[in-house]
Amino acid sequence: MQGIEAVAIFFVAVLVWRSIYVKHGNIGFWQLAADQPDASYQWMKERPEWVVLHPQDPRVEQLKQSPNLVGPFKLAVPSEGGMVVMFAKSESIDASQREFIELYGSSREKASFPWLSWLAMLYPISAILWIESYGAPLLATLGYGFANLGYLLFGAGILAGSFRALGFRYRMPTLIAAVAVWVAGTVLSNL
Repeated sequence: MQGIEAVAIFFVAVLVWRSIYVKHGNIGFWQLAADQPDASYQWMKERPEWVVLHPQDPRVEQLKQSPNLVGPFKLAVPSEGGMVVMFAKSESIDASQREFIELYGSSREKASFPWLSWLAMLYPISAILWIESYGAPLLATLGYGFANLGYLLFGAGILAGSFRALGFRYRMPTLIAAVAVWVAGTVLSNL
């Protein structure tokens, strides 16, 4: 019975992570901005709720302390020859991001459902059930599952460069998450 509990906790943790990372972090906006950096730079520059600066601008440090702004966010903009730093008014960033997605999101190809990524999630789930069959305690069982999820993310990051079931579309975030999840799993396994 402990294996089912561990799988349920693991699955809930993965769904909560995906919700936070994809929905509340508005990853769709930032992926769209990265896909169309010149258009997003121009759009943000024209909006009063955004402050767009070059990284060496002395105002960047002052704006970091502002309680009314969120940021700094960084975006590589080819027309500017490198990175720009952006801040947004905290009360209007969500509406502004939605507006940008409505304007530019239709030009982006819709991705299919990540069947392969979700199917690959059977690997850490089977690892949880396998280690539980040896009578491992709940935390060790969960840790083993998360460590194996880290292995899965690392493999996906190297081979595919993404793991869309958890919202990772690019290689570097996938690999960073792989290391973080593996470390968390290792810590949980050894408590």
